[in-house]
Amino acid sequence: MLHQPTYHSLQVTLQHRASRHLELQASYTLSKSIDNASNAGGGAFADGTLDRSSGLDTGTVLGNQFSTLANRGLSDFDRTHDFVLNWVWDMPKFSWTTGSRTARLTLTNWQLSGIVLAMSGLPVDIFDPAAGDLYGLVGARPNWAPGASRRTATSNVPKGYYFNPFAFALPVVAPNQPIPSVQDPTALAPEGGNDIGNVGRNVLRGPFQCDVDISIAKRFPISESKNLAVRADFFNTLNHPSRSNPTSDITTAASFDSSGRILSPGDFGRSLSFDSSPRIIQLSLNFSF
Repeated sequence: MLHQPTYHSLQVTLQHRASRHLELQASYTLSKSIDNASNAGGGAFADGTLDRSSGLDTGTVLGNQFSTLANRGLSDFDRTHDFVLNWVWDMPKFSWTTGSRTARLTLTNWQLSGIVLAMSGLPVDIFDPAAGDLYGLVGARPNWAPGASRRTATSNVPKGYYFNPFAFALPVVAPNQPIPSVQDPTALAPEGGNDIGNVGRNVLRGPFQCDVDISIAKRFPISESKNLAVRADFFNTLNHPSRSNPTSDITTAASFDSSGRILSPGDFGRSLSFDSSPRIIQLSLNFSF
């Protein structure tokens, strides 16, 4: 059964129109989007790069047939907090600069502008490519490790990992053992295999994202209609590293025990790449007429 997507948000905008040489606009959105499938990615591939396809989106995987809400979860594009601030400031001319040609050339006609972006990370899909093979599926969700939950996955996180990989386990069913998702103790796995796990869709959220870009420009008036402008743009001014979502394919763990519990997590749970570029400085010269 498909359930209608739901979206709720609080949106606030603050705008200061051009006055006293300053113009700025700020917007903030507090939101939550829930659906059964979004088709975009949400996790990360084994090398840590962000999955923008449907490869690791378990919303496209058939969930537990006994639970109509098995695939219900955060939309892959959901971001709880989203803040944007942009401004343009034409630096004022001071009266004491009018009496000096050097002061006019060096201290007037400056403009400072910029944009600040800050937002919550994208949801993280935990995925097991081998799960669900008891049903002929190619990939589904893994299990929570015994006694683990979402709280466990975000606490006691090992150094170098974004979430606690030991909170998850392969949904292994031994030969002649009951299949948990069937909810019938007489339904046995004759040759063993992998069940549909009990981890929900998009149960975790990836790293916070932030970026600050600043531009400084100096205009040199040549005549009434002609101007020469020198501009410096600083992208990712603070050189802040915004990490990509962590590797969410549980099979990237180095080793498991016979019950499917992780012994050595390998790259599972690590964030191995960045969505942001390093600081970039761009210089430009512009002549307008």
